[in-house]
Amino acid sequence: MTDTISETGELLQVDPATLVIGTNVRTDTHPDAKEFAKSIHERGVLEVITAHRNEAGDLVVLRGQRRTVVAAEAGTPTGTVPVRVISAPDEADRIVDQLAENLHREAMQSNEILAGVEQLALIGVSAAQIAKRTAIKRTDVDAALVVAKSETIREQMTNEALTLEQAALFAEFEGDEQATARLSSAVQFGRPVTHIAQQLRDAAAERAELIVEVERLRAEGLPALDPDEVSPSIYRLRLEDLRDADDNPLPEESWPTIEGAAVVVETEWVYPDVDDEDIEIEPDAEGTREFIPVWVVLDPKAAGLHHKYDSVSVTAASAEPSDADREAAKAERRQVIENNKAWRSAEIVRREWLRGFIATKSVPSGAEAIICEAVVGCDYRLSKALDRHHPLLRSLFGEDSTGYGSDGCQRLATASKTPKAQTIRTLAAILAAWDDSTGVHTWRSPSAWDARIMVAIIGWGYQASEVETLLTAKPTT
Repeated sequence: MTDTISETGELLQVDPATLVIGTNVRTDTHPDAKEFAKSIHERGVLEVITAHRNEAGDLVVLRGQRRTVVAAEAGTPTGTVPVRVISAPDEADRIVDQLAENLHREAMQSNEILAGVEQLALIGVSAAQIAKRTAIKRTDVDAALVVAKSETIREQMTNEALTLEQAALFAEFEGDEQATARLSSAVQFGRPVTHIAQQLRDAAAERAELIVEVERLRAEGLPALDPDEVSPSIYRLRLEDLRDADDNPLPEESWPTIEGAAVVVETEWVYPDVDDEDIEIEPDAEGTREFIPVWVVLDPKAAGLHHKYDSVSVTAASAEPSDADREAAKAERRQVIENNKAWRSAEIVRREWLRGFIATKSVPSGAEAIICEAVVGCDYRLSKALDRHHPLLRSLFGEDSTGYGSDGCQRLATASKTPKAQTIRTLAAILAAWDDSTGVHTWRSPSAWDARIMVAIIGWGYQASEVETLLTAKPTT
């Protein structure tokens, strides 16, 4: 012990220069914080520093390293700082306490949270216990554990100031340059990264299914092309639209024998009595994805063929759409297909957000107005959900969503014991009823209610995807 220490029971007044800075999950002490240093110099350390003694009898700082460093450099009015001496904690408790002390401070950085979570995991603390003992969201704990496995993503998180959630998404697609480029672009321009990630997952899943179908067709002896070999302008190569030198269509049975013939597998969403995505569909229609084999000729000219719009008949050709019209129609249909895909991906993200949102314990601003409009205004989407005993609502709360679950609805209704909880549960029913009625038709013809709900949930913290913002940008009906 040195003569710079004056004991007062468990509380000591200590020269900060004599304190040993112990291991801490927080690595940045913000030495450039001039206002903080000024406060320490003028008023001293107001919050007690916590330390324990090591085997040599030195005081090792557990909590308050920043206060200690600044006090040693700037000085204090008394030349000392208050130190509470405790028994040396075990390693897990040290990390938990340091995380708990710093986590909710604005300056706590994601990479520091990552380091603390990683250290806890390395000494055997489970993800569930880390979340419980530090009050870090379990999703953030899981994200940290994913990011910790990749040094590249850790560096990227620091360099680009990514959140743990964003860094985990980059880790998910690590090695896929196109995917990570899209994620980086979303971060750069402030677009919701979760939506881009879901679109990438859905596209990968669709491609995997497409490859299986291609392999199946090849096993049957058909010359099916790999999806990466398919040109965007493949529509000009369809055999059903090609003609011979006499401007006649080719018999379907002859297609496999034509020079350069191949099969392209296309994805289509088929609805009851509707086989064209450009045709308006009923909101209740349930679509199914199907893979359609389409015969094409890779080099029509070499096969002596031409497109039907390139007819040798001047009279017939003059009646056909112009190249500009065909390109415009092609671009419009491509946009419809892309927006439909984006909407389906957004639905997954939106419902996951909704699952978390309805677990809130406070009534969001404007909830009562939404409830009043839906109930008193006799919203037909709510009526439909009531008739079906709220299938999506039951699913969001973990109830069986199949069939007519009146028992599940009753349990959900009676589980809320306070007026606040009952209001939130009623709002959840209305939001679920709306969401359950949406589909790819929604972005194309949004109603005033669609816009009303989308504006509301955006105001409550939902990050809408680009296609979802069309609900608020287009004239409503």
